[in-house]
Amino acid sequence: MTAPTLPRPPLAASRLSGRSVDLERIEAARHGDGLWQAIGRDPALWAGTPVGPFDRSGFDAWLAERTRRPDQVLFAVIDKSGQTHEVVGVLIVLSILPAMGTAELGLVYGPRLQRRVGGTEAVFLALRHLFEALGYRRVEWRCNPENAASMAAARRYGFTLEGVLRQHRWIKGANCDTAVHAILDRDWLPIARRFADWLDPGNFDADGRQRRPLGTLAETRP
Repeated sequence: MTAPTLPRPPLAASRLSGRSVDLERIEAARHGDGLWQAIGRDPALWAGTPVGPFDRSGFDAWLAERTRRPDQVLFAVIDKSGQTHEVVGVLIVLSILPAMGTAELGLVYGPRLQRRVGGTEAVFLALRHLFEALGYRRVEWRCNPENAASMAAARRYGFTLEGVLRQHRWIKGANCDTAVHAILDRDWLPIARRFADWLDPGNFDADGRQRRPLGTLAETRP
């Protein structure tokens, strides 16, 4: 096995651009109002997370604290599909360890991103940047194994379930297990091709409905 070149660069990008969405590094003064409207004020979006729900001052405090952490980068997801560009969610790259070339993805999507092309493209943009531009070795996806939607999303995006950490955290007055999924650098090329096939405009009809689900492509594409 060839030894990796370490450390890898830090995540310094201010913008990652896609066809339907952009990822913009969060600036509270610029993105705070849009993020509050898209995700912050909806208690249901925070039910399965360690934080929230919030009032506006609590949300602003959480956002400010998170953007100061040296091992995390928060991106606002900007929907470009309409005539105006709108903030519709947040994607977090956390547990960033340049010395090891590893990181983790987390996200909170508002209704405009749930089950939409932009939600999948945002994950693709982040993964592509970490693996192809920065040369990271491993990206994780962690969630409560009882969160069926998050578990399904991990499979759909190409993450491999590696195991469950039992009673890993104490969150909101309860024991919580953590399911650990990962994509390794050697896994990335076929996963990237599946994303590209799914995101191709030809995979969607005139009403924006997918012709082939990403999960189906993941099963059939070598």
